[in-house]
Amino acid sequence: MKEVWTSLASIMGVFAFFQSILHAVFPPELWFAAAKLFHRLFRCFSTYCYFDITETDGVNTNELYHAVQLYLSRSASMASSRLSLSRSLNSSAFTFGLANNDRLVDSFRGASATWEHAVTQRQSQTFSWRQLPEEKRSFTLRIKKKDKPLLLPAYLDHIMETATELRRRNQDRLLYTNSRGGSMESRGFPWESVPFKHPSTFDTLAMDPARKELIMADLNDFAQGKAFYEKTGRAWKRGYLLYGPPGTGKSSMIAAMANYLGYDVYDLELTEVHTNSELRKLLMKTTSKSIIVIEDIDCSVNLTNRSSKKPVPSCEPPSDLRPTGGTEDGGGAARTITLSGLLNFTDGLWSCCGSERIFVFTTNHIEKLDPALVRSGRMDMHVFMSYCSFQALKILMKNYLGWEDGEQNDELMWELAEVVDEAEITPADVSEILIKNRRRVRREAAAELLEALKARVERRKERKRSLSEQVVEEEEEQEKRALESPKESPGQLMHSCNAKEDKGAEED
Repeated sequence: MKEVWTSLASIMGVFAFFQSILHAVFPPELWFAAAKLFHRLFRCFSTYCYFDITETDGVNTNELYHAVQLYLSRSASMASSRLSLSRSLNSSAFTFGLANNDRLVDSFRGASATWEHAVTQRQSQTFSWRQLPEEKRSFTLRIKKKDKPLLLPAYLDHIMETATELRRRNQDRLLYTNSRGGSMESRGFPWESVPFKHPSTFDTLAMDPARKELIMADLNDFAQGKAFYEKTGRAWKRGYLLYGPPGTGKSSMIAAMANYLGYDVYDLELTEVHTNSELRKLLMKTTSKSIIVIEDIDCSVNLTNRSSKKPVPSCEPPSDLRPTGGTEDGGGAARTITLSGLLNFTDGLWSCCGSERIFVFTTNHIEKLDPALVRSGRMDMHVFMSYCSFQALKILMKNYLGWEDGEQNDELMWELAEVVDEAEITPADVSEILIKNRRRVRREAAAELLEALKARVERRKERKRSLSEQVVEEEEEQEKRALESPKESPGQLMHSCNAKEDKGAEED
């Protein structure tokens, strides 16, 4: 055994001797050139090509690196045994990442792509205005040369789109408001946001199922209609007008739309916007995949029907151009937001500065809105939020009382079906009755609801009777005054008409 170790030591000594001679004879530059030549020969005969995607590109962050990291997180959780976990700010999901020197095989259009994650220590930094991380991270993509035209750049575009969608779905949805008007804050952003946690969905929304299916189908067509809107030359946006009595679920409908599509919500308060220019700035700072909401638009600014207005004297500006109030500080600057500015906001050139956005207006009085504001192209779909129907009542009873479908055919439900339409009660009022009785037995709570509906019907009938009696009394009073007033003779009637004409001529 001793002889073996002696022979091994002699061989290593000879190897070290020849290595020192080679380094002395051949300079390091020659060694580097030889290694580079060998690498080129290897690449010529290799069937693969390699792409390095570093975390930073100089001093700037490489967006593609983070997109690849998020894209591979879908498969890494299933295919790898050693993972790195992370969770971004405002995110509701964990991100699985590849560990150091771990590999993952992906496929796209029938071609395979191998990803490897490399983490190395960064060399000592020289002076830099930006502190770089101590570790140098990168992804290496290996694909076959014959698959290069098939994968690039379509595969990278697919990674970027998928990562954007995953990032949007993982992040908590936000509710924005323009409490600062159109002025820019320190970060140059005129919107303030809070997490959007509204629990309303189409399953819990008190509305006829057929109408809900129609709205959901329209939302699906919009969300999946990028190619259609490009082909037809239309801006990728859609408008919904929700109108009806107060308490019929207009705000709940907006929340259900946002939860269904996964969009952010921008609640635009028009009374905080001073000029059309500020309105455009707010629109430019909204993101794609969002819902822009203006609630109670008939009460926000003077946007009434122009056809119903009386002519305005020439010395005064039109009513939709008049100031609607002072500024927040009560100064002399007047609000100059106009109907024309709002129309351009929803359907003008500035409305095309983003894509995949939905405009939602709500109102309790649709007859007060200008026809130009609610026409197709601005408000494409008009949704009437009606009083509570029997189908909506069943949904509310299921939500609040746990009323099952098998219990829908008993006598109590038939009585509710007969009286609910005549009661003309809103879903908000029904919900309040059910909330008050939610601790009682279900049938007792339903019986209490039935009594409340019957009482409401009786009050409506009594109100109608009183109104009818009042109308009859007024008509009788008018007839009595007409009979008691003396009739004018033809001469007196002609004299009265001439007097009126003379008075009108003097005023002219």
